[in-house]
Amino acid sequence: MLKQLLLSVACMTAIGAQAAKNHEPMWKDPLVNQVNREPRRANFFAFENADKAKANDKTKSGRFLSMEGKWRFNFVKDHNLAPKDFFSLKFDDSKWVDFPVPGLFEIEGYGDKIYRNVGYSWCTTFDSNPPYIGETNNYTGSYRRTFELPADWNGQDVYFHVGSATSNLSVWVNGKYVGYSEDSKVAAEFNITKYLKKGQNLIAMQVMRWCDGSYLEDQDFWRFTGIAREVYLYATPKTHMRDIAVVGGQG
Repeated sequence: MLKQLLLSVACMTAIGAQAAKNHEPMWKDPLVNQVNREPRRANFFAFENADKAKANDKTKSGRFLSMEGKWRFNFVKDHNLAPKDFFSLKFDDSKWVDFPVPGLFEIEGYGDKIYRNVGYSWCTTFDSNPPYIGETNNYTGSYRRTFELPADWNGQDVYFHVGSATSNLSVWVNGKYVGYSEDSKVAAEFNITKYLKKGQNLIAMQVMRWCDGSYLEDQDFWRFTGIAREVYLYATPKTHMRDIAVVGGQG
């Protein structure tokens, strides 16, 4: 019996190793639509005090740091041509361009503007066969930006907020992989506290035109790629309210 058990364990280990070796990347895997992304929550900002909350302007909060503006940017038409290790602290982005965040590739002159009310924007590139997604014409943007961590954020949790990234988003901080998100019209938040250091830090992102989740977006709209909504960092005390819900009473 023990011999059979050991044989079974060995077989399962071999199968698992082979599966890991042949595992599809996250953007092709329908079983993965996020890695290390914070759970969805109600849309609110946790101000320092009641007066700031009543004013309802998070840009005036000491817990807020905008990440909007110009990022260093590299665009490729085909995903397989995207730069490797671009998220490394040692990577040289001097030949990259400045690109606005928020900003959409096609609006800024990268790639073709496509409008469709039926079908997918890849219809002239490859046949629909979910969850298959090709790399040709799969525009990919790689981003880098440094920022100074506020000194008074020491000891607090720090989150990176991206309001909308189409079709997906991968994030690195100081050369370390943070996480992944699909669901292109919903905000993605990542707790980046453990990746940060005092002083200057580097955030890197990568956004792709298509991923397996794009099969859920066969509707009437312009097919644009990039980041369409606000991007910022925010800090919270270690003990804080993460979510809120209003439940109506029975009448």
